[in-house]
Amino acid sequence: MEENKEKKNSSNKLFAILSILFAGLSAFLGYELMNQKTEKEIVMVEKEKLSGDFETTKSQLSDVQKAFEGLQTNNKQLQSELDGKKEELEELGVKLNKYKGNAGMIAKLKSEIQNLQNSLQTYVRQIDSLNVANKALKEENTMVKTDLESEKGKTNQLSQEKTELTAKVELGSKLKVYEVFSDAVKVKGDKETSTTRARRADKLRTCFILGENSIAKKGDKMVYAKITTPDGQVLVTSKDDSNMFTLGGAREYFSIKKSINYNGEAQDLCLYYTPKDKEKLKEGKYKAEVFVDSEKLGETTFELK
Repeated sequence: MEENKEKKNSSNKLFAILSILFAGLSAFLGYELMNQKTEKEIVMVEKEKLSGDFETTKSQLSDVQKAFEGLQTNNKQLQSELDGKKEELEELGVKLNKYKGNAGMIAKLKSEIQNLQNSLQTYVRQIDSLNVANKALKEENTMVKTDLESEKGKTNQLSQEKTELTAKVELGSKLKVYEVFSDAVKVKGDKETSTTRARRADKLRTCFILGENSIAKKGDKMVYAKITTPDGQVLVTSKDDSNMFTLGGAREYFSIKKSINYNGEAQDLCLYYTPKDKEKLKEGKYKAEVFVDSEKLGETTFELK
């Protein structure tokens, strides 16, 4: 009888121990299941946020691209800068699609897009200012021309007045160039596109306006462009005497020359330098100088990356 009672007590103890172990195991498994569910929810939230950031940035990029496409100007230098910004936006679009799953890169690209968006108003103000300046310049040219004609008509003035008029005419007969700019272009068929990348450049372009001057000497004139590389070398197609001109009594190299017929009216001119076979353009700042009949009339700089 005592033996049966002891067996029953042992069975009860074993059952109690197993119950405790089962309860503990159930609690542990419940805790782990809850943790896994929380981690999955966190991952899903992060993915949704990343997807939302990508779409927002993509939309912002599209808006900025449309805004830049709407900016146009007749100023070649400013238009060249605008083309460069459009090219930067295209590259940012490629990177955005490439790193659409990288939160850090999306944030970096979004910051770069924001910087370009911030520069929009600066370009709008520049274009407006140029329009106002061009209008004022036309009015000033009209006044100068009127004054000059008036001076030329005074044939019975005193000797001193004649001397002053002669000096004015001599000064006024000098040629001038406006809106000098230079950049690199990539050529595809008949289309030229400005680029700031040295490896993409097919040609170097130097453009300017040879100003109107009704009293300047008319006829054939030789126009030169001299392009100097970042390390101080003049770009030339050859090193012989045919690529040199006289400047201030000395012989110097030029990069491009073009013969024109000047009739006193303003002319838009562009000179193109095509690199020699296997000639690689260096990265850095270039200087372009413009000469007419060996007289320097203007210069500008541009940079290739």
